[in-house]
Amino acid sequence: MTPQVGARPRSDADVQHARDARRLFRDLPPCVPRLMRLRDALVRPSGLRRGDPRASMPFPCLPATEREVIIGVDDRHLDFRGSVHTDGATLTPAAVVHFHRALGRLYFRPVRPFHRRIVRAALRRALV
Repeated sequence: MTPQVGARPRSDADVQHARDARRLFRDLPPCVPRLMRLRDALVRPSGLRRGDPRASMPFPCLPATEREVIIGVDDRHLDFRGSVHTDGATLTPAAVVHFHRALGRLYFRPVRPFHRRIVRAALRRALV
């Protein structure tokens, strides 16, 4: 299925689920901005891409469908995609990380333990 950029949701439920999915990425737990600032300070000497502190979301939104929101970024050390898909009744989060060389694996080792906790907390916050 080819993603339809700007496609309109088909029903009121689709509209609500699309809002919930976007809220998952925007309304992150309070620890996330602090962790991103720490990450940015630590990677500054390496030349890795740093986040924009003025952005409403930690990563840019990419083209998606009315049933899926995708965020992601490509960098020297890894490529990252995060997705929230809805079937109209549930939200399903997913993340894919493609490492570039040992630098990507080394970078992600201390990050990995935080991902599952942050996603679960973000889901709880988005659905409240």
